[in-house]
Amino acid sequence: MFLHADIHKMLLLDILHQLTKGGFKDHLVDWVERYLIQTHGKSAAEKVLDKIDKRIAAVAPFAGLQCFPQGWHFKQWTGDNSEGLMKVYIAAIKGFVPRDVIHTHFACFSSFATSSIEI
Repeated sequence: MFLHADIHKMLLLDILHQLTKGGFKDHLVDWVERYLIQTHGKSAAEKVLDKIDKRIAAVAPFAGLQCFPQGWHFKQWTGDNSEGLMKVYIAAIKGFVPRDVIHTHFACFSSFATSSIEI
């Protein structure tokens, strides 16, 4: 029926929604917040999240890195915000979550990353 359809082109990975938003924002960022609340309680978790925010805001301007002087609490996440945060977030949460989380997500995102997205 569809002799000229290429199933491989129809099933391509949607990097923005599946990897950037789904894997990073909806999974890692939200999970870290829930983990910190469950582990430390709400008020202590908020202090840790503030420390993470300060680490992200303190990233020095460098070619290929996006600056987030207000931290990572956006009202509306965009693909550019997410891709910029992917480059600094793993380093920002180091020491606040188990090492296995860092290693797992580093391996996951670096295996899908293009040369412009280094974690």
